Amino acid sequence: MRRPLAVFLCTVAIAIAAQPAAQAAAPIAMRWGPMGHRIVGRIAATRLTPEAAREVSRLLDGGTLASVANWADSFRVTHPETGPWHYVDIPTWESSYNPERDCKDGKCVIAALTSQIAILGDKRRPRDERAQALRFVVHFVGDMHQPLHAGERGDKGGNDVKLTFNGNPGNLHSVWDSGLLNATGESEDALVASITARLAQRGDIRWIERGSIVDWAMESHDVARDVVYRFVPPSLVLGPEYLREVRPVLEDQLLRGGVRLAAVLNRTLDD
Repeated sequence: MRRPLAVFLCTVAIAIAAQPAAQAAAPIAMRWGPMGHRIVGRIAATRLTPEAAREVSRLLDGGTLASVANWADSFRVTHPETGPWHYVDIPTWESSYNPERDCKDGKCVIAALTSQIAILGDKRRPRDERAQALRFVVHFVGDMHQPLHAGERGDKGGNDVKLTFNGNPGNLHSVWDSGLLNATGESEDALVASITARLAQRGDIRWIERGSIVDWAMESHDVARDVVYRFVPPSLVLGPEYLREVRPVLEDQLLRGGVRLAAVLNRTLDD
């Protein structure tokens, strides 16, 4: 189930000391950006069982998890009714998920992910439906691990928190979607290698796979409360020091997203 956040934050605190200084940021973009979603997909792909990997390849016509990781954001442009499926606004002052409050009419990432996993696992459904469900699952697991897609303070998941980051105007949500990854100055390949190496060093990581979708959402909610908002200064002017403080958390969320996406797909696609 949920790992005590105090233990998680202690691990993060140790990692912070080892982080290099941040480089100048590229312009802030919107979304748990394309790079973030691809990283989650690439980490997951390395952990698929042979059978799950074959089924993924079959459903995607030879495509990869990374290649479809951002499909749901494009789909949302022409199907705006799917917009609420990408997040769940659990107030940071609340300590539990309440579907009636946080997911009215089933319009949130928790309900959407649950529904799409069921479609993906139903082999009686048409292949095209299952392929679309797979695309949604890949994206929604990634979204759930962007903390501001699960916890907020009445500010639309940080979208209403206007600030500057490395001199660029934006908002807190966009910083966590793409700004932080851009600011590392590292390539996608380098970030994947770094995160994968950290994963290898951990040994037994089965505890990451445990828990329910709600548990994973609440974990991200707690990170939003205790890390994302906590380190924002009153001036709302963020720079390299903010990246140094939160980078271990950012990378850990990507790691968890990848590990859990693989676990979901292995459970769903293995006979």
